[in-house]
Amino acid sequence: MYITTRNIAGGTFMSCKDCGDATSMDKICATPLQSAVDMLKHLAAHNAARAFAAVAPITESVPETVLSSELM
Repeated sequence: MYITTRNIAGGTFMSCKDCGDATSMDKICATPLQSAVDMLKHLAAHNAARAFAAVAPITESVPETVLSSELM
């Protein structure tokens, strides 16, 4: 998600909350369609990274052995 930030010099930016990547509002106003596409691609990259991130280490499960005397 993007948030609007301002710097000391008075410039306004749209900054990504996740990584801090910033795009100038001047650029967004000059090329709105291309800027919107770039922002959507950036967000899609974050979503894809989350989708394929490992949450926990994957361990192989060992099948439990059952004795034939327990089956009866």
